[in-house]
Amino acid sequence: MSDIADRASGKIRVADITLAQLSRGLYRSNATVFKELINNAYDADATEVRVNTNFPAFDYISIVDNGSGMPLESFKKHFADDGIGSSSKRRGNVNETEIHKRPIIGRLGIGMMAIGQLCHSFEVESHYINEKGKKLAFRGEIVLTNENIPDLLSEINKPTSKGKEIDVGEWSFEKIDFEQDKKGFRIYSNDVRGTFRREMRESYETLDEFRNVPFSLKNIISILYNSRSVRDCKAYLETIWELCTLCPLPYYDNEKSPVSWNQNAKIEILDSNFSSFIGKRQSDLLGYNFELHFDGILLNKLIQLPSVEDITSRVYYFEFDQEIFDSRLKFSGYVFSQVSRAIRPFELNGIQVRLRNVGIGGYDATFMKYYKQVETIRSKWVSGEIFVDAGLEAALNIDRDSFNEHEEHYKSLQKYIHEVLDKVFDETNKAAMQKREIVKETKLSTQSNRLKDYVITASKGKFQLKEDKNIHKSLEIDNKKGVITINNSIQEIRSNKADQLYKIIEIAYHISRAPKSEEERHNTFMELVKKALKEII
Repeated sequence: MSDIADRASGKIRVADITLAQLSRGLYRSNATVFKELINNAYDADATEVRVNTNFPAFDYISIVDNGSGMPLESFKKHFADDGIGSSSKRRGNVNETEIHKRPIIGRLGIGMMAIGQLCHSFEVESHYINEKGKKLAFRGEIVLTNENIPDLLSEINKPTSKGKEIDVGEWSFEKIDFEQDKKGFRIYSNDVRGTFRREMRESYETLDEFRNVPFSLKNIISILYNSRSVRDCKAYLETIWELCTLCPLPYYDNEKSPVSWNQNAKIEILDSNFSSFIGKRQSDLLGYNFELHFDGILLNKLIQLPSVEDITSRVYYFEFDQEIFDSRLKFSGYVFSQVSRAIRPFELNGIQVRLRNVGIGGYDATFMKYYKQVETIRSKWVSGEIFVDAGLEAALNIDRDSFNEHEEHYKSLQKYIHEVLDKVFDETNKAAMQKREIVKETKLSTQSNRLKDYVITASKGKFQLKEDKNIHKSLEIDNKKGVITINNSIQEIRSNKADQLYKIIEIAYHISRAPKSEEERHNTFMELVKKALKEII
């Protein structure tokens, strides 16, 4: 390769008209932008990445890692020579990083441009050691523009196209001295877009918990898990939550598992392989020696199931490894189901697909468009993760946040997961019905005991209460024998509480007939009704 000048500048070239849209904004959220830059550091064998948003001003962004850095040749190649989208990370069947043997995430080489969604311009600085062992460094600047980017529809309708000659901004660089303590790559900007600043500042201004800064991850978990939805916590905490969910990070809790056995929950593991599977996943993630710090907070996966105590739950483990159209598809994972209680926060409800340990698109509450209609309330009781170790990448869309649902690997994965869900939802529904019957019996028993106590107390022992499901009315009175018979299977009023009150008032009426005078009967009846109201309402 010929020598590169000490400094240079030029127009940013993009390898494809579609990729040109990157500088306009391709990503779903702030977190998915940061995720792309974090993935680059992960692929560069960084052991530490630090993201700084200059909280609470949010007028500056930096992402700093201690990885292998970006060679100047690669910077020039991607921004000028071959264009954005010409990455060679995975060429020659190289699927693991050199040092930590991590599965390489990147394919196209578009991740650095993601930050353009959050700022108008940015600077980069790289300190690296080249293939010959020489220590080198450079500083670069990227200024983005929307002016020269053609509209996709108008470009498609043109009889001829300029192809790759698309300018999306300007680049420049200068060589600088290598500094050992700066080894790695840094990207930063004080030219932050107003939409990002406003959104993040509004989070700070509307959430009382921010007054307790500095945060710890433990405090953040408490805030998130006491919320119905992460969205209720606004953009800043939502960004942290998404990064914890999407990035290739180990699990947080002491057991280092998405399923916690520390709570008073009854959890049935239906396959003993689950524990060894999740243990190996955690071990691998820890072995990759990768830490992500966001505004000084060390992040981990925050999945904690169940999120509340006293829940009956089941864990279904599955694994798949087959050739699909001469291409290997290998995945494994679990589905977690809890009875009669929605998953909290809502963002954990659904199925999360992880490709090379990176979450794609967050938890899918449609369960990959599950073909059977599931009661909305019961579908809220289920969560799960799928770890794809081989295949499916051809289905990944350019934003790395969604899939082409017509691709064969995706369709095979979808079909298999739906078959797993058939069993999960069937057994969950049966468990819910059993629980409902137990709850109903418990309520009836409690109701019966309260009525018995009431009858004895109110009649001063002159009446006793019996239960008989064979009588044709909900309640019968035998004044001569001093027996009140009830049939709890018959409800005069649909509401349990109202039905119980109805029966007590009728009982109070018959007991109050014993006194001789009208005034005594009235007073006795009203006292008994008052007592009933105090006990029931």
